[in-house]
Amino acid sequence: MSDPDMDLSAVQNFIAANSLPKESTHEPNLHHLALQIAHNLRFQHEWSEIRLHYHFQEGSADAGGSRPVISGLPPKRLYVHPDEQIELLQKQHDAGKAGWPDVVTEREWVLPSHLREPWTLRRFAQVFDRLSTIPPDLTGGPPMLDAERLEWSPQPGTPGAGGGPVSQGSNLSGAASAGRQGGEQNPWRLSQPKRMLLGTLDDDSTVVYYIVHDGIVKPRQN
Repeated sequence: MSDPDMDLSAVQNFIAANSLPKESTHEPNLHHLALQIAHNLRFQHEWSEIRLHYHFQEGSADAGGSRPVISGLPPKRLYVHPDEQIELLQKQHDAGKAGWPDVVTEREWVLPSHLREPWTLRRFAQVFDRLSTIPPDLTGGPPMLDAERLEWSPQPGTPGAGGGPVSQGSNLSGAASAGRQGGEQNPWRLSQPKRMLLGTLDDDSTVVYYIVHDGIVKPRQN
């Protein structure tokens, strides 16, 4: 019978079950950090379709970089551009409706980080250079839908071959293939600077998220 004091937490079990293959050249500490952030997104914030990416954008200066990023679908929209906000409210008014309309959620990039990391504008710019405006649907894999165990694909673009993990579990059916639920691209997002969430982990396992834009954006209106 195992000692209860030695039982691993759910996060520890998930990380232990998804260690990098021996032949991988990626840094285990960054991989484990990404898994911990992914676990937090799934079970604390109810994100779905969470994917881990090692290759971000073909042709980028560091497409084979060792730092993974996450993409996923939050339960509700995290950011609405002020001009889009005005347009949505105007449509509500024209339709004779009041209040804030239901808006479809959009896939978001998440950059896993630790509170002790020294981030600079240059480092953020390097990350943004590696990201597409909208997270792609057909790369990476959803590690935390119906499965707790990542499957490492032998195809190019996987950790064993220098790329990112692919998991078992259901694939997207196209609902978020254009970066948002419903399959349609949001013209407001395509015309604005790239954005991502900076998921910052503290030593006590607390995770705080900040929206970071690649450039200056119009302030929100209350």
